[in-house]
Amino acid sequence: MLVLLLGPLACGGDRVTVPHSHGKIAISSGNAQRGSPGQRLERPIVLIVRNGSGDPVPDVHVAWFADDGGAFEPPESITDARGVAQATWTLGGGTTHHGRAVAEGYVDAEFTASTDLDAELPLDVIQPIDLKTYDGSGQTVHPDYVATGPQWTHSGQYLFITPYPNGNANFENPSIFERARPAQWTVPAGATNPIVAPHEGYYSDPDAVYVAERNEVWLYFRQVTSENVIRLTTSRDGVHWSVPVVVAHAPNHQIISPAVVRRGASDWLMWAVNGNAGCTGSSASLELRRSSNGIDWSTPETVALSQPGFAPWHVDVEWIASRGEFWALYNVKTAGSCTTSAVYLATSSDGVHWKTYPSPVLARGAIAELRDIVYRSTFAYDESSDAITLWYSGARYVGIDYLWHSAVQRRLRADVFATINAPSRAALTDRSAPPALRDFP
Repeated sequence: MLVLLLGPLACGGDRVTVPHSHGKIAISSGNAQRGSPGQRLERPIVLIVRNGSGDPVPDVHVAWFADDGGAFEPPESITDARGVAQATWTLGGGTTHHGRAVAEGYVDAEFTASTDLDAELPLDVIQPIDLKTYDGSGQTVHPDYVATGPQWTHSGQYLFITPYPNGNANFENPSIFERARPAQWTVPAGATNPIVAPHEGYYSDPDAVYVAERNEVWLYFRQVTSENVIRLTTSRDGVHWSVPVVVAHAPNHQIISPAVVRRGASDWLMWAVNGNAGCTGSSASLELRRSSNGIDWSTPETVALSQPGFAPWHVDVEWIASRGEFWALYNVKTAGSCTTSAVYLATSSDGVHWKTYPSPVLARGAIAELRDIVYRSTFAYDESSDAITLWYSGARYVGIDYLWHSAVQRRLRADVFATINAPSRAALTDRSAPPALRDFP
């Protein structure tokens, strides 16, 4: 029994005692739905009230509270003979929504909902993203998207990205932004960018994973010195981050753009590009490492991913559980240059053998901000709408510098696959390009 004794009250010596719990309220269904602000969720929130022995309790008065400014109908309900009560939730504003079910003498139940902001993006339109970077340039590269789970009580969607002002790698440190509107991202309250900064060399290539059992976001990134070092930092709130630890390393240019997928507590995969000699190299290949804990990784194996005329350069990989396959989104380089012209998509059932497609998802020149380079990109697939949201990065050449920017686009899956199945676009290699990049983000 937990007893809380407060000091004497101003009007006397009475003490307040918090009674012990009779049991608890458990959410049966309806948690972690996605909806729109001001709209009622598709399914009700259903709960069961149980006593200390685990038996359902009838005739318990339950009050419903929406912490997002929304409302429940009914605002109060009574459990039936099975100990069950339910209410429908009309969401308030914001992107992440929290609610509570309260009954006197029972441990409260908490639940969440999230706003499907991607549904508000117009299909097929590429919109530049304006990010307030810590260096003040607003120039960014290498976005990585991650969604959290229902027990995460902070933002439901994050974008990790690095500033890259005029190609200056000294500012290329992993930074965090949370979703505010469909094409608007802000720094989380209390967070300071960059999340991490190097004592030696420079940082780049962030890739994030949500670890449900630990209710943590894990962020992998690459340190570049005389070798490539993959480090890991973790957070339980998106604001405070652990001291980074080394999880993998290789000679310089040989572990570029790590992309981590976690399918279960002991099933982790990390793809990365072996970049040979870097930008000046004539080839590059995709490699796969495996882990049972996300920290200790196997030696790499080369996977079968070949894009005729190109080499993969930076990659993002996701496990699409509803379709039983991996998707890889990657930009491609030619010999001697990192001035990448397009991003392609490949699919795989095992992560080792990949099916590639003749045409890219996006080629340079689609919008002014991506006129001359399309670089590392990231994506999210929504099964309910059968749509893919893509966040691109790239650059345009102005004067003597490349100016780097990011953008977002939402497309139906069928349209994306129709695009990449179309005949090869030879213009990607024929088009005259600005000066070749000799170093890369």
